[in-house]
Amino acid sequence: MSNERQYKITSSIEKLFSSESNNYIFIYTPPKVGSTTLVSSLRISLGKSFNIIHIHDEVMLSVLTGIQGISVNDIIQYLASIGKCVYVIDVYRTPLERKISEFFEKIAPYHFNNNEENINHYSIKRISDRFNKIFPHIENNDHYFDKYNIDTPVQFDFEKKYTIQILNNVSYIKLRLCDSHIWSSILSKILQTDIVLITDYQTTNKKVGDLYRRFKNEYKLPENYLNFVKSCKYFNFYYNEEERNEYLNFWKNKICQPFQSSYTNDEFKFYMQICLENQYINDVQNEHYIDNGCFCKYCSLKRQDIYFRAKNGETKFEKIIHTKIINQVKEVRSQKFTQIIKAINSNKKYLNNQFSIHLK
Repeated sequence: MSNERQYKITSSIEKLFSSESNNYIFIYTPPKVGSTTLVSSLRISLGKSFNIIHIHDEVMLSVLTGIQGISVNDIIQYLASIGKCVYVIDVYRTPLERKISEFFEKIAPYHFNNNEENINHYSIKRISDRFNKIFPHIENNDHYFDKYNIDTPVQFDFEKKYTIQILNNVSYIKLRLCDSHIWSSILSKILQTDIVLITDYQTTNKKVGDLYRRFKNEYKLPENYLNFVKSCKYFNFYYNEEERNEYLNFWKNKICQPFQSSYTNDEFKFYMQICLENQYINDVQNEHYIDNGCFCKYCSLKRQDIYFRAKNGETKFEKIIHTKIINQVKEVRSQKFTQIIKAINSNKKYLNNQFSIHLK
């Protein structure tokens, strides 16, 4: 490895992780597969014992670090080569639900260039027509197959509901979103630490949540798009025959006539170009997670509080945002200081009264 390349890798590691550790977890997945829930759950449960990063691709890596010319895999392999414990986690989500979720993720800033309040009033027919036109172009790739440089992925374990493949001292973990209700027990076993599940960043909780729910209930799948699912190699790999039949039968009950007006590749490129040129809504997501990874004293205490509340069955939590936590601490301190001053003044008044009485 050249000195320049090693410098880029080590510089990227310094920018990606706020502290040194012997343990690293890469939530290296496509978008809209439940990865944000994984990030918050692992950060809340593991604290400083693991450095945890959530990343989708090299474009995101470049944005986060400002460095180009290296890949996510370069960083993973380098950390493993210097003796670090490295886990890489990917999640599979069924193709139709993933496409719908990804479409709704950008429905306001890209696909309709309107605010979510107005889009909530759109008809399901209008939403369905746009979705069907771009359906073939919404991503359906799988990182375990396509990004990890694994020549022969191991068969998914349908009994354990997860797979681990260790290559070059890196532990590659494959989960399925349909098994998310047991992720805590799966990850607790793998990481040998008690992991709590913190559900985070669900589309149903956004402003378009009602429209999203209505769309999932009312959308009719064109018959030719069902054939796409049947032939999907990832679907056939991660779902066994019984699961595939159950899934396909569900969508067969929601079938409609074939849709023949989807955009060609050139039309879709032009469509996205227009979407980006016309975009006026800011879709940058600040403080994306329930746990954004700050390890200061006060954020760590908040993290511990959420962990034990989750252990006791709570499911709704406020985000750990450093500036807000510090402001809360300052406010509490100010209130306590005010109470102390009042007590002192009250005590002075009492003593003065007692002194006056004594003089009389």
